[in-house]
Amino acid sequence: MTEASNAEFTTEELFPQAKGNATAFILTTIAYLKERDLDADDFVAYFGRQFAPGWDDLRAERVAAVARTAALNAVSVGGTLGSLSGDETRAEVIMPGWPEGEEVSSVLGLGRNDSDAMWDSFYPIMDRLGIRYTWRREDGSVTLTFERDNE
Repeated sequence: MTEASNAEFTTEELFPQAKGNATAFILTTIAYLKERDLDADDFVAYFGRQFAPGWDDLRAERVAAVARTAALNAVSVGGTLGSLSGDETRAEVIMPGWPEGEEVSSVLGLGRNDSDAMWDSFYPIMDRLGIRYTWRREDGSVTLTFERDNE
């Protein structure tokens, strides 16, 4: 048996591969649930509730910092950050498309609205942090809005 040359992978190789795999995993989960007439919204809410405690250290942070973490999570699973703006009490993130490309979605028989369930995973997280969260799709982009009352 010969030893493989170039057995190490660079960050430049790993990052896009990992993002693609994460996107595929999320979309395959949604397709699996849909095929079996199970509610993807229940799964996404469960997912958010399970990971919400991991966000507790952001409770005292500016809303912009919380939004940045949410954007980082979305980018890490294949999203693209269009813009991020915010301050102490309000922030907005614009994601110009997730999932990127339609190859995986079409193979799985998913439409755009099916993949939108992912954005709902932030509801239980933000609720735990005392932040009002909403999202909306407009012209192919998704806008995430985060707000906290001045205390």
